[in-house]
Amino acid sequence: MLPSLQVSSMSSVGLKTIPASVVHVNFTSSLTVLDLSYNNFNSTLPKWLWNITSLTHLDLYNSGFHGVIPDAIGDLGSLTVLNLGVNQLEGKLSGWLEQMTNLIILNLGFNLFNGSIPSSVGKLSNLTELNLGENSFGGVISQVHFENLTRLRGLDLYGNSITISIGQSWIPPFQLRLVGLTNCQLGPQFPEWLQFQTQIEELFLKDFKIAGTMPAWFWNISSSTIIDLDLSNNQIGGKLPSSLKFTKLKRLYLDSNRFEGSLPTMLPSILHTLSLFNNSFTGQLPIWPYVQSVALSDNMLDGGLSSSICQWTYLKFLDLSNNKLFGEIPYCLGKSLQNLQFLDLSNNHLSSEIPYTIGFLSGLSLLQLKNNSFSGEVPLSLKNCTNLWFLDLTQNNLVGSITLWMGENLQQLVVLRLRSNMFSGVIPWQLARFERLQILDLANNYFSSSIPHNIGNLSAMRSTSQYYEYCDCELDIFTKGQDLYYLKCSITLMKSLDLSNNRLTGEIPEGIGDLAELKNLNLSRNHLQGKIPWDIGGMKLLESLDLSINDLSGSIPGSLSALYFLSYLNLSYNNLSGMIPSGNQLQTLIDPSIYMGNADLCGPPTSKSCSNNKTTQNDIQEYEKEIPEWLWFYISMVLGYVMGFWTFCGILFLKDTWRHVYFHMIDDIYDRFWVQ
Repeated sequence: MLPSLQVSSMSSVGLKTIPASVVHVNFTSSLTVLDLSYNNFNSTLPKWLWNITSLTHLDLYNSGFHGVIPDAIGDLGSLTVLNLGVNQLEGKLSGWLEQMTNLIILNLGFNLFNGSIPSSVGKLSNLTELNLGENSFGGVISQVHFENLTRLRGLDLYGNSITISIGQSWIPPFQLRLVGLTNCQLGPQFPEWLQFQTQIEELFLKDFKIAGTMPAWFWNISSSTIIDLDLSNNQIGGKLPSSLKFTKLKRLYLDSNRFEGSLPTMLPSILHTLSLFNNSFTGQLPIWPYVQSVALSDNMLDGGLSSSICQWTYLKFLDLSNNKLFGEIPYCLGKSLQNLQFLDLSNNHLSSEIPYTIGFLSGLSLLQLKNNSFSGEVPLSLKNCTNLWFLDLTQNNLVGSITLWMGENLQQLVVLRLRSNMFSGVIPWQLARFERLQILDLANNYFSSSIPHNIGNLSAMRSTSQYYEYCDCELDIFTKGQDLYYLKCSITLMKSLDLSNNRLTGEIPEGIGDLAELKNLNLSRNHLQGKIPWDIGGMKLLESLDLSINDLSGSIPGSLSALYFLSYLNLSYNNLSGMIPSGNQLQTLIDPSIYMGNADLCGPPTSKSCSNNKTTQNDIQEYEKEIPEWLWFYISMVLGYVMGFWTFCGILFLKDTWRHVYFHMIDDIYDRFWVQ
């Protein structure tokens, strides 16, 4: 029966090898459809494929094939569908392509092909879909490549370094539904041939090197068909029409251009994603009742945040950061926008108190209000936002205790930043129970009392986090003596604890060394006393350590030399004494200012010598005191075992009578065991 089989579909069955029973069957005159997509063969293309000359449909999409496509594929001249997308195939497109004159669909996207795209593509007159996206093609594409493609409906060259050289007067022989030319190079002129396309549904010209003013005709092309429009990351200028006529438009991306003027007042009723950030739009926000995602950051929007925003009742994502908005957050926002998950109003001129209704947004996962002029206390209702994983209230005028509104409710927090406010009271010990917390920044406030004794229990800072969070936002962290910015950050890349510039007293808790995954620790500018804990050497990934301007005393623990990633250290202006440890990573930190303001420290990199034997002896005694009692216990156990073992062996070696008795006893035990 098998030799007469016409269709063979083995898609998504988890194959790693092609069954031998299939390989040895003679399909050469019967099989027309072969589907091996979504498997994991991890091999080159099998040679026996090229013998099945009856094939009209070959689908090897996402099947783990690699290597070069052999010229023998040209023998499959009957193919109408060739789908080799999402593999690791490589090399250049050679002469086999012009033999595929019956091809209707050609998908080679998401592979490793290189070189130029041959002009013979233009001879495939039956093509309706051509996908060469996400490869490494280069060179130039001209009108010759398209002259006979009258049936073409989908063109995807996304993510290649191709230069498109087409005259401005060219009229295409096709009507495209999909235009995917992202990352290709055309500019600076806008492609005039697009005005002749009346059926476009998806237009992707992101990073297309276009400059100049948007032509007026553009807002009328394919007005009744276009669904997705992406012109982001170009240099296009001009104003948007007050009413967009694209009746089927669902997603519009015009971000990172040079558009200016007012925002359109009328949007298509089915438009749900609007991305206009990083332009020069001015004025106030219109009423857009149906949008779900609005990105308007980095513009010049001014005026108050009016209550009209409360009519955006479908809204899930709102980013108005880096504008010139002033006034207060409308009270109705928390009541009306019940679907809101992402709210970023940072870097504006907003003021007054954070409204109590913010706590009604139970689905909120990210709240950024940094760098405004909010005052008063954080509303207690915020503890109802139990899905929050990112909370940033940095650089405002907020006051009061954080214990009241935080408690143990916000267990999902990964990022908590309250830096540069006027918070006071104690740092709640409950924070150590937040298992996902990776970035804790309470710097530049008025927190008093001591560092929570259980701070070393922060799970995500102790071990590799199980959680992955991605924020489409900017995150700045003060580390290594400067602000470092993380854009569109994977939060798992950074783990930081900053309690600097407060009024903290007491000692640094011993368990802080258990935070083995921590990369940044800043406890500077407080009133901390006592010694630097010996177990601080357990922070194996620490890159930046700042304990400056405190009242710390005693010697610097030698365990610091075990911090192999440490590139920034500041212990200045304390009461530290003794010899500065050396070796390993500490040998690379040679700036004397690291230790300045500690009169009793000596040794490199300072100019003070440690020639006094008394000083050296004191250092040894201090070092011995640093080692915890439990470690001394295990050291003594090991030493006792070693000494006892070798003493026993020495006696057996020196006394013949003992040796004979001992081995006789061993033989006797062995014989008894064997008999049983």
